[in-house]
Amino acid sequence: MTVLAFSCMAQEKAVVPLPTPAQLKWQNAELAAVFHYDLHVFDGEPYNQAQNRITPIQDYNIFNPVKLDTDQWVKAAKDAGFKVAILTATHETGFALYQSKVNPYSLKAVEWRDGKGDIVGDFVKSCRKYGIAPGIYIGIRWNSFYGIHDFKVQGNTEFSKNRQEYYNRMCEGMVRELCSNYGDLAIVWFDGGAHGPEQGGPDVLSIFEELQPNGLFYHNLQRADIRWGGSESGTVPYPCWGTYETPAWFNNRDDDVGFRPLKYGNPDGAYYIPAMSDAPLRGYNGRHEWFWEPGDEEHIFPLENLMDMYYNSVGHNTTLIMGLTPDPNGLLPQPDVKRLKEWGDEITRRFGSPLAEISGKGKRFTLKLKGKTKINQIVLQEDISKGERIRKFVLEGKTEDGWQTLFQGSSIGHKFIHVFDGIEVSHIRLSINESKGDPLILGFEVFHIND
Repeated sequence: MTVLAFSCMAQEKAVVPLPTPAQLKWQNAELAAVFHYDLHVFDGEPYNQAQNRITPIQDYNIFNPVKLDTDQWVKAAKDAGFKVAILTATHETGFALYQSKVNPYSLKAVEWRDGKGDIVGDFVKSCRKYGIAPGIYIGIRWNSFYGIHDFKVQGNTEFSKNRQEYYNRMCEGMVRELCSNYGDLAIVWFDGGAHGPEQGGPDVLSIFEELQPNGLFYHNLQRADIRWGGSESGTVPYPCWGTYETPAWFNNRDDDVGFRPLKYGNPDGAYYIPAMSDAPLRGYNGRHEWFWEPGDEEHIFPLENLMDMYYNSVGHNTTLIMGLTPDPNGLLPQPDVKRLKEWGDEITRRFGSPLAEISGKGKRFTLKLKGKTKINQIVLQEDISKGERIRKFVLEGKTEDGWQTLFQGSSIGHKFIHVFDGIEVSHIRLSINESKGDPLILGFEVFHIND
């Protein structure tokens, strides 16, 4: 496990655990898209995860995205401010969206584009065209076509053992194809994890480490470069530390206490494994749809809800992953495209022009404003390339009655956003009362934002 060993060596020499270059890029990205696309988008029926995991698609030639345009998908993500985009190369049906030599249940099998289509290839090219880092999601835990349930062929006969061995080798072959045919990838995401040989599954980690040493691995029982944030709400609570107790969060998640370790992390954890927040764009008003369904536009999150996610994910030291899904024509629906553009424009409007800003090394920073100025939001950033060092801090504003405490906090990490009722001040002060090593402030910005 070469990359992880390097990370651990670096951590031993530092005051606090350090991110790898891939983890640093991931947190600096702040927003990532994951595009879900699979056979059942084309069946005209509501997505039923439990059934789709166990029921093979009767006719895979329903797959026919006649207007497929991955440029349109990725440009929509770009307009929202996403810097990483991930595609489901395979999901729970087992159908692969590329030209696989080891998995016949792939685009080679369909009539669409005469069996020569490669959506993974199209997607990666579109990402590079628009300056977005591409990633690939590989779903091997469930495969209704091959009869895989929770990583395993059911039964304990010679037949099932042979089928399991065949499936494991096929998965290794797909991972080798996807990790070697499309250039550098920002992340390779094994949804639900990836059982390794110790659990009777394929050895995907060694293939990843051989072919994608500069990417993020997510995840198995041996290694996780990021961690799930404990819900699919697009938010995490405060504080959410980027460090964790174990190198693979799946071993230490405490389901019985609401995934508390995943949500909060551990400031004294020995491993740098930042959290991610995830949610589908079509998840409003009681819905939670990762895949396109007919007549579902009213469940696209309103802009207000998306901004709330932003504050409680990016503003709580995590990267926000938003689920997007193209329709049966192969296009991201226009209502989704419109909302993504509105979201990106609103983030820029709010945070594009700070009233004042400062950065540097030290335990106290003071911003002088132009006379009495009304403010209502503050953005703090640590230089996390040197790790999360700050443990306690205070924000104060100087009013006519003297210094007034605005917030007392603990974690800053990549980014912390504090929102409060508007107040007139002449100065804003950040005091760091406890840290491991010298505090390094990458950004201390003040805003007045009108709703």
